[in-house]
Amino acid sequence: ERRRQKLRSVLLRELSEIVRRDINMPEDAFVTLRDVQLSKDGSKATVFVSSLREEDALRAVEILNRSAGYIHHLLGKRLKLRVVPRPSFVPLPED
Repeated sequence: ERRRQKLRSVLLRELSEIVRRDINMPEDAFVTLRDVQLSKDGSKATVFVSSLREEDALRAVEILNRSAGYIHHLLGKRLKLRVVPRPSFVPLPED
């Protein structure tokens, strides 16, 4: 469980860096990757996205999911893992 927790925090950090540096996001959309949930086998990562404006979060989720293959490729280059989780992005549910 500790290993999974560490992997989740590393994934969140690396994904945030990739989104900031390598993904073309709209200038006015300030989005944050908030959490990562891993599937049991570690092959899939659900990434929760939030923003001050809900429409920004929805727009970001659309862009990120279109770029998911590229993001997965970049993750694979950055992480030394046997199985690199394939990310899918969802809006963080509002409380």
